[in-house]
Order: sequence, then C-alpha cells, then structure tokens
Amino acid sequence: MIAMSSGLPSWLVVLAAVITPIVMALTFLMVMDWINRPVSVEECNSDPNAGFHVAQRNDALVFLHALAQLAFVAAGAWRIRQRPGVRVAFLLVAIPVSALVFLLSFMGLIAR
Repeated sequence: MIAMSSGLPSWLVVLAAVITPIVMALTFLMVMDWINRPVSVEECNSDPNAGFHVAQRNDALVFLHALAQLAFVAAGAWRIRQRPGVRVAFLLVAIPVSALVFLLSFMGLIAR
C-alpha cells in the first residue's frame, strides 16, 4: 500500500502563497484609504505639523505592511515541515509574489 503523507497538498500551499499576499495588500490599501482623510485648512492653520503627522502615520503603515508580508513568508516556511519540496515551492512562489505586490501597492500610493 501507498502511505499517504500528512499535511497540506502542494496545490493548496502554492495557492495560499499567491492569494494571501494579494489579500494583505488589498487590506493595506483599504486601511490607507480609510485612514487618510483630507486635512482641512483650519486644521492646517491650527497645527502647522499636520502634514508631518500624516506622513509619519503613512510611513508606519507602509512599514507594518512590509513587516506583515515578511512575517507571512517566514511563518509559512516555518509551518510547512512535512516535505522539503513543498517548502521550497512555497518560498519560490511567496517571496516574489509578496515583493511584487508590496512594490505595486507602494508605488500605487505614491502615484496618487
């Protein structure tokens, strides 16, 4: 008899490596749209550093997005232990997809 290996199927791991970074980036963009409200003239007059505070908050959110993408790749690789081939497939898909999605979402924020 053929022994069935325990763990997730390879196609599911690769699908998670593709879908999860995209969902994380869409969530990040929704949070950025939600949190960046227009600054009124009165607020700018009362607080001359209002733009600086908005920029600091945006920088923190971009850093958290990058950290979340990195944590996903690291936790996913650590979690997949059943077969080394599945871990390699996960890393070969998740690293470029995470990097590309992060760069595209970051450049999309700059372009706005």
